[in-house]
Amino acid sequence: LSSNQDDHSKNWAFLQADDGQWDPAPFYDVTYSPHPFNAHAPAFGGYGKAPPLKVMQKLATSAGYRSWHDAQQVIEEVAEAISQFTYLAQQQGISKTIVSAIAKTLDQRKQENAAL
Repeated sequence: LSSNQDDHSKNWAFLQADDGQWDPAPFYDVTYSPHPFNAHAPAFGGYGKAPPLKVMQKLATSAGYRSWHDAQQVIEEVAEAISQFTYLAQQQGISKTIVSAIAKTLDQRKQENAAL
């Protein structure tokens, strides 16, 4: 959804609470990194671009979501955060050309993954 196409294991971390419970760390090292093939690396169940719903449901189950509905809620939260990009980028004084190019890509990703 965010066109963070250079995602790999070093970008994922976990935090351990005092009681021993492990939880995913907050999102970090997320960078807009356009790729010439517009594909995510590594692929989602073999799909680098617009993975089918069944693949994402299987990945959600593997990730420990109790239901697809729970996973969809997280997807919606991420999509909502991404939808604020243009406003936030403009507030930071990022050039209109760059904001427009990134916003166009983000809109394409949203359309490609609308089935989720």
